[in-house]
Amino acid sequence: MGGSGRLYTCFVSCHYCPCPAFAYTVLRRNEGLLCKHILAAYLCQAMGVTQQESVSDQQMSMLLSGTATP
Repeated sequence: MGGSGRLYTCFVSCHYCPCPAFAYTVLRRNEGLLCKHILAAYLCQAMGVTQQESVSDQQMSMLLSGTATP
C-alpha cells in the first residue's frame, strides 16, 4: 500500500509497479531502476518473509483493475 493509502499490485516477475513514482521516475525520466514498492518486494523475497496467497479469478480481476480494497 502506498503513502496515499492506495493499494498497488507490484509485478516483481516483470519488474513493474502501477504507482505514479514508477511511471514518472523509471518509465518517463529513466532516472531510477525501481520504486519503493518493488524494492520492498525484493527485500521481502531476499529475507524470506514473503507470503503466498491464493486468490480467485474475481479477486485477481479486482487486483489488476485497482478496485481491490486492502
